Amino acid sequence: MSIADVNSEYLGVNRIILMENAGRGLAELVWEVYNTTNRSAIVIFAGKGGNGGDGMVAARHLSRNIPIQLYLVGIHKNITKRSTLQNWKILQNMAESVELFELRQVEDITNIKINKTTLIVDSILGTGIKGMLREPLPTLIQSISKWQEKGAIIISADTPTGIDPNTGKNSNVFVTPQWTGIFHKQKNGLSPKNAGKIRIIPIGVPPEAEKIIGPGDLLALRPRSSWSKKGDNGRVLVIGGNETYSGAPALAAMGAVQSGVDLVTILTPQKISSAIRSYSPEFIVYDYTTPHLTEDSLSAELIRQNDVIVLGPGLGTHADTRIAVSKALTLVKKLDKSIVIDADALKLLNMAEVSPKTILTPHAGEFALLTDISIPASAQTFHKRCQLVQEVSIKFPNVWVIKGHWDIVTDNSGLIKINKTGTSRMTRGGTGDVLAGLIAGFVVQTEIPFYAACIGTYLNGRAGELADKNFSLSNLLRQVPVALQECFDFIQNDSVAKTAFH
Repeated sequence: MSIADVNSEYLGVNRIILMENAGRGLAELVWEVYNTTNRSAIVIFAGKGGNGGDGMVAARHLSRNIPIQLYLVGIHKNITKRSTLQNWKILQNMAESVELFELRQVEDITNIKINKTTLIVDSILGTGIKGMLREPLPTLIQSISKWQEKGAIIISADTPTGIDPNTGKNSNVFVTPQWTGIFHKQKNGLSPKNAGKIRIIPIGVPPEAEKIIGPGDLLALRPRSSWSKKGDNGRVLVIGGNETYSGAPALAAMGAVQSGVDLVTILTPQKISSAIRSYSPEFIVYDYTTPHLTEDSLSAELIRQNDVIVLGPGLGTHADTRIAVSKALTLVKKLDKSIVIDADALKLLNMAEVSPKTILTPHAGEFALLTDISIPASAQTFHKRCQLVQEVSIKFPNVWVIKGHWDIVTDNSGLIKINKTGTSRMTRGGTGDVLAGLIAGFVVQTEIPFYAACIGTYLNGRAGELADKNFSLSNLLRQVPVALQECFDFIQNDSVAKTAFH
């Protein structure tokens, strides 16, 4: 939902419009329940984030019919979401119809007057819940439960506070409402067991906001801990290169470096290892004496030491390399590692050996080689292209990135997203190697490989757009951090004060 929120604005629908639609829809549900259950008062508890902003909009709409009390959980000076702050300021100008309070500490909760005919709106925390709840939230939620036992009715906005809407898992304390007005669409973790009666409230999210890849997809990245040490933010191993090709594995490794991982290692033939070392002092290079990858060249220890493997850039298609690829896939599966398979390795693999933690990055020709299915290439047949790719992806338990004018990212759960960033100059050899490295780097930094593929694909294309006037692979790589920061700034666009996101 958070991703769709940001990507809606990317498509031109401002986030404050979505908040307005959510709050108005919530108000309609509240008023309906208020009238059918013979309530006498409405009290709204609002957090400082977007969920609280939804409650503030609802308060404004409900105040046309009845005086409203709204309690902000915290201090209004600490509201960081611009749209929420704007709605708080509106309510400050409505002193006759909306009475505002701030719950700054546990003691403030004792002054709240709730009776058995009160309708309570829980708009404290929404989809962004993380970890254990801290005071005054536990005391407030315990008080809400006691008021509920005495007859008060609770309606939650989008998700009950303390419940993870993705998994349904609850925090140390949580609200158990009689109703939940879920915004936009059903959340996987919510059911009548933890959300009461459910009402889906449309808020104007364009269907394309969930289909295209945009800056919002970077919300899938885990925040970097200020206490992390070397290696905590990912180790990537690139297995590639042969007696002829040294550039491809180096480009994949540079893509991984630009993603923000801590350590990048390359396993490559000795004949080209010096050339690869010269690309960057950041690379850790291990080499072997044979001119190309063989079964004996593989290092199970290197695969064990790294979080994600990139297999394929510049590998070549020798017969003994095919055997080595099979062994690599067996090792990766045994060690339960994630792997990005690209370029030559796509021509050598057996799909039966591919593990669930695999990301495949073929273009249309390589896709046909793997699946025996030719996918149409024109703009007029793009929908059919998506349909065929999705059908194939459901059969295989891995993520697919189909490179093209518009890239397609799918997995076997039915998820499909389209990336429209990029430029015609990106037909140049090497851009796919950079993409493979980027995706591998983001696998370590996300919970879901599908989103790592989305993020890498979007940023690779966007960096290409930024480099378009003076396009080169080195310029493409230089533009990746620029594209990253551009996305973080866009995500923070609804913040009162912009802060470093990553």
